Amino acid sequence: MAQHNTFGKWGEDVAAEYLLQHDFEILARNWRHEHKEVDIIATKKGILYFVEVKTRHGETWNAEEAIDAKKRRLLWKAMMAWKLQHPSLMPVHYPAIAVVIHNPHEPPEIRWHDSIWDL
Repeated sequence: MAQHNTFGKWGEDVAAEYLLQHDFEILARNWRHEHKEVDIIATKKGILYFVEVKTRHGETWNAEEAIDAKKRRLLWKAMMAWKLQHPSLMPVHYPAIAVVIHNPHEPPEIRWHDSIWDL
């Protein structure tokens, strides 16, 4: 596995632990349908969450800026495929979690964003 992929997986692990600590139930990680992928699919209080995770070493620009219009479209299509395979009337949210290492000797900064549509 490439170093980039290992680092990204580590960030997704951090994000998953964050969600578990905040009472989310994780349904799937790295769920794929065709060429679309959702980093984390979770539920909490009757809401279905399709979570996009971005991981960075330091920042010269916000990690969240990597969630562009193309990524939003792919996430929407992935959600539609998930809902076809797992029918549910739960409302859907699309949050983002940025995991950023500023100093390797300190815990990463974790930033929650309620919606990828507002980034």
